[in-house]
Amino acid sequence: MAPKTSSIHTISDIRCAIFDLDGTLIDSVPVYLQLMETIFKAIGLPPAPKQLVSEFMNGGGLKVIEKHIPPELQHHKETILKRFKIAGRNTSQTAFKSRIKVFDGVQPLFLRLSALAIPIGIVTSTERAHIHRKLRLLEKDGLTQYLDAVIVIEDAPRKKPAPDPLLVCSERLGVNVENCIYVGDSHVDIRAANGAGMTAIGVLSGLDDHETLMAEKPHMILENVNELVKVF
Repeated sequence: MAPKTSSIHTISDIRCAIFDLDGTLIDSVPVYLQLMETIFKAIGLPPAPKQLVSEFMNGGGLKVIEKHIPPELQHHKETILKRFKIAGRNTSQTAFKSRIKVFDGVQPLFLRLSALAIPIGIVTSTERAHIHRKLRLLEKDGLTQYLDAVIVIEDAPRKKPAPDPLLVCSERLGVNVENCIYVGDSHVDIRAANGAGMTAIGVLSGLDDHETLMAEKPHMILENVNELVKVF
């Protein structure tokens, strides 16, 4: 799956809209930051820097946590990782039920895209075993009916920032990459979109700030997905 170079310059050329999930469609980043702080404290690890949380959310998994274990605790590595998984499972279940919400602008955006017959996809670094908890948030707002494809981390040979999962999604939707937008809150998302030859749109509702996103040369940066409604 070789990425193509995008020549798209206008939104009128868009035939497909693909979105990241955390920090883009659902307001989960602040909760993740707080959860990681709570979990790390509970299992005796030093505070988690935001960069570590970013790497974890972008599919780094336990390897990211392992790197954060101090040398003096390495001989307890397996026990620490096991405790992290247990604590993470317990706290995240509660968080997804009560604290994480869909961003306000998602419903009108999906309605607008549906009215224009533009298929909607999600590309996320979430594992298949956990995606149901996040999709349930969209389902509660009646939004899963608009989804034409959901690509999780296991669906492509390489994860973002490689373009592979975005290419899998566009292929599944039957739309050429030059007619797709990909919307995300992280530099990883912008790099993946550019690598795939899609129009890269950054939103400031999640992990990265304006300067970090701009460094990856997106097509545009918006405050949140709600502003995307005005583009179509």
